[in-house]
Amino acid sequence: MQTLKFICLLFIGLTFFIGCSGNNANLKNLSQGESRAIQQELLDNWSGYDISYNDVVIVFDPKDDDKKILVYNFWSTIKDQESMTQLVNGTNKPPNRRSNLVWGEPIRGIWVNNQLYGYISHQRGELINAQIVDENTVRLIHTQGAFPYRW
Repeated sequence: MQTLKFICLLFIGLTFFIGCSGNNANLKNLSQGESRAIQQELLDNWSGYDISYNDVVIVFDPKDDDKKILVYNFWSTIKDQESMTQLVNGTNKPPNRRSNLVWGEPIRGIWVNNQLYGYISHQRGELINAQIVDENTVRLIHTQGAFPYRW
């Protein structure tokens, strides 16, 4: 009986270890000063990015490189200045969204092998991961946080 319990625990542990050790991109926090400078850059040059968002996450994927950040199909996109302004001001919340996006949150860079793929801003407590799909593509995975979190 002890052997069976040990084998089951070993299997669960190995499964967890293998599942968590995949090819993940690095999400690096920027300093407060860097974050503000990047936010201003993103606002001023929004048309140079493919911008996707859901209720609590915004992703900025530069158009001028061969790298791509994949998000789920149900995420919204920004196509014009008015939509970008509404997103930043929090005035574009559709009725089915659970909360407004917080533009003032710190910006994080998405990095793979010391190459920047883009930027992400999200509310605190949201669980964000970026998995490497191939040498030019990462897939952003967002799991909504189910607990209060403070930075």
